[in-house]
Amino acid sequence: MEHVRPVPSHPGQRDPYGHNPAGSQRREDEPQESELDIRQILATVWRGKWIIAVSILFVGVMGVLTATQQPPIYQASAKVMFDIPRANVEAGEAVVNTALGRNGLQNQIEVLRSASLIKRVIEDLRLDQNPVFNPSLRPPRETWRNRVTLPPEVEDIMLAWGLITPPGPPPDPEVVAERMERVIIENVLNGLRLRPVNDSDVIEIGYVSGNPRLSAQIVNAIADQYIVDQLEGKLETFRSGTSWLTERVAELQQRVEAAEASVLAAQARVAEEAGSSLDALNQQLATLTGALAATRGEVTQIQARYARLRDALQGGAEMGTISELRDSPIIANLRRRESTLKTEDDQLARAFPPTHPSREQNATEMASVRREMADEARLILESVRLDLETAQEREAQLARDVRRVEEQVLRLSTNSVEIRNLEREAQASRILYENLLSRLQETNAQRDLQTADARILTPAEPPLYPINSAKNRTLMTSLVVGAALGIGIVFLLDKLNSTFRSPQMVEQMTGQPVLATIPRAGSRMKRAEVVNLLRKKPTSALAESIRNLRTSILFSNVDNPPKVVMFSSSAPREGKSTTSMLVALTSRQMGKSAIIVDCDLRMPALLKVLEVSKGENEKPGLLSVINESAAIEDAIYVEPDTGLHVLMTRPAERAAKINAADVLASARFRALIEELRRRYDIVILDTPPTLVVTDARIVSALADAVVFAVRWDGTPRAAVKEGLRELTSVGARITGVVMTLVNEQRAASYAYDGYRYYKGLYRDYYES
Repeated sequence: MEHVRPVPSHPGQRDPYGHNPAGSQRREDEPQESELDIRQILATVWRGKWIIAVSILFVGVMGVLTATQQPPIYQASAKVMFDIPRANVEAGEAVVNTALGRNGLQNQIEVLRSASLIKRVIEDLRLDQNPVFNPSLRPPRETWRNRVTLPPEVEDIMLAWGLITPPGPPPDPEVVAERMERVIIENVLNGLRLRPVNDSDVIEIGYVSGNPRLSAQIVNAIADQYIVDQLEGKLETFRSGTSWLTERVAELQQRVEAAEASVLAAQARVAEEAGSSLDALNQQLATLTGALAATRGEVTQIQARYARLRDALQGGAEMGTISELRDSPIIANLRRRESTLKTEDDQLARAFPPTHPSREQNATEMASVRREMADEARLILESVRLDLETAQEREAQLARDVRRVEEQVLRLSTNSVEIRNLEREAQASRILYENLLSRLQETNAQRDLQTADARILTPAEPPLYPINSAKNRTLMTSLVVGAALGIGIVFLLDKLNSTFRSPQMVEQMTGQPVLATIPRAGSRMKRAEVVNLLRKKPTSALAESIRNLRTSILFSNVDNPPKVVMFSSSAPREGKSTTSMLVALTSRQMGKSAIIVDCDLRMPALLKVLEVSKGENEKPGLLSVINESAAIEDAIYVEPDTGLHVLMTRPAERAAKINAADVLASARFRALIEELRRRYDIVILDTPPTLVVTDARIVSALADAVVFAVRWDGTPRAAVKEGLRELTSVGARITGVVMTLVNEQRAASYAYDGYRYYKGLYRDYYES
């Protein structure tokens, strides 16, 4: 059962339950719902399942028909690996660089698709004799001009009018042959499939045709011709490289010989002029320079020795600590004699006093030994000094000789600029000659060892079965396209729909709260049968919806419940009259005095709803009360089963020509409504559609509450907006909208939780 909320009396007011009925008026601090509603999308798809199924079936059948019309296609494949590693026979860089590089595989693919290679394949397999590739061998295409012979007069007229073109001049046979050759090459390339294998230097060569054996032959021929093309290209490169190297080596050999001869001649001329050769002087200078360096080192060492001895003797150092003195035999003997005397003195000192003659003699001998050691040390120092002077004189002489030879070399070098230039030129020519000679030898050694940079890993074999993936792919693609087409049609129809299918949509687009939703009682049920259903089944879903509507109307103003309620709609046949009658009956069943007034003076509907007998139609009605020809009590029709009071327009009254708008705008009609307000608990006013006539706008001024009926999935949105705008323009007190004739089964498929969940979950509360 649908939950009914009391509706506020003015926009923006929140009802007692804390809800805001106006869907389009949302507080800023309230969280916004996600724009992407997965449930709504799935519900839309499920609702259009039959459209999607038909689309899938249609497109699938077309796909099956298309796939079955395809001839069998066979694909043969071979794999070729590039950049095969080889043993390095000779050191150095090869003449032909075989590295693939970053774009190597793509370059090789372009080579495999080259016209020259395909042309050799065509010649090898004689593909130019196959009608599959050579269009000139196919039977001529039948045209109407081949089948029909026109009279000359008719042909001339058609030529004059431009309906047919005259035959052109015969083409040049060479041009025709050239074009046909290009066509055959293109036809062969159309079936070629080249695909590099990921993370490898392997290319898969495939060919697609209607003949499995022919596909394998073409693949193998392309692979073989590619290997042959590589070998021929490399051999041609080697031949041209060898020829060029041979010519350059011979030329450089002559240049080297001439340059060396020029150097020798210049050297001989300069040596004759200088009396000695530059090489001899350079050798002499090198010898003298080496001797000078050695002498200077010797001088440095002797100076260090002399300074060390001199400083040690002047400082009174122990002679045993100086290596030069320690190595002297004389000083060594004297030191041993001194040591012996010290030992004897120590022994005498224990036995005799210092003044004893033995100790004095011992001291005299020790002093003599020490004087001899000092004299010997001075002699050694003098010897070192003499050695130092000799070395310094030899160093000075060598320095003078080096300067003399350097002056000679400088004078000779100044005159040998031409020789140095000739030597550099000869050296450069010699280096280039040796490099090219070595390269020529390497090239000759590699020429006989050349192999292709690719090899066939897997040769092609005739396929046993056609590639049915094309048919499966076509079928799967057609199913996917059909599903996508069906879903697109469903969403397109949903977007093109201009009606209301949910209360949320009404609230969002109109700003008015939805008071209730009235289900459709039956597809073939008349209005009188709907009224009888309400009486017979007071616990049905229809009765509960009407009670919800009545409760919403009364709670729209809790402090001052409305007594005069007007029902209107945008267009006819929206269930307005039936709904207003059901609300009045419900009020009567709940023990309230109620009357319904048929304000549609042009096309009254309550007569048909209640199925009033012809005898009753002769009695006075609403117009009789307004023109004061009958009393209210005489004009009111009392429904026999429920006791509901109805004030309707009788057919006899409509015989006279009247202006309905003037009648409803009159003071008498206003006084009538006020009188009914005093007599009854609730007065229901059934008015004509708003967009058809102006009657509803006039009557709305007398109503405490205006209920606007909108037919579910029937009333255009623009019509509802315009109808509400018409009422709003005259200040009508619009309480809300009621959705009528709701198809609950279809509404359950839309994203409306009230019908999709609650109506199905609590259906046991209703009487079926």
